[in-house]
This record gives sequence, C-alpha cells and structure tokens, in this order.
Amino acid sequence: MFDLPPTADFAPVLREFLRVLRPGGRLVMVNMTLAVRWYNHLWESLYRLYPPLLGGCRGVVVEPFLREAGFTNTRRAYISQWTFPSEVVYGERPG
Repeated sequence: MFDLPPTADFAPVLREFLRVLRPGGRLVMVNMTLAVRWYNHLWESLYRLYPPLLGGCRGVVVEPFLREAGFTNTRRAYISQWTFPSEVVYGERPG
C-alpha cells in the first residue's frame, strides 16, 4: 500500500500505526519496491512511461521510515516473482 501515497505521508501514517499497536505489537507490510536486479527495472520503466499501467504504484523502500516512526527490530526482505520487485518489511512497537 505504501507504493501509492507520497513519500512525505509515510512517516505520519507509520506513526499512527505505531500508536494503535499494543506494546510489543508487530507490523508486517508488502510493497512494490525499487529494482535490485537488471530484469526488475522493467517495472520502473513502465511506471515512468505510463503510471496507470501499474495502477499508479511505484517502487519504494519503507524500512528507513519504520525506524524514523519509532519501530524497533525492523527487517526487510527483497522478493522478486516473475520479475516483479517486492519488499516485505517488519517492525515492532517498543515495550
């Protein structure tokens, strides 16, 4: 879902997620992410040419925003299925 809103909205939304999680609660998200391998760049090229082809989604890297919002024990895994680049991000609410 974070591949749609403006980057400026990431931290405020993640802070709200952190607020409503109970202490020790976990957040796991999946997003389209930036390309790592040469063949993943197809999706970034399609987005640059005509964003509606991807439903307006673009590649993002969310883990730094999780830490900025106050999540701890953050992790990120890069996954490529059929050349489509995705990330799975994880963070915990302290306490």
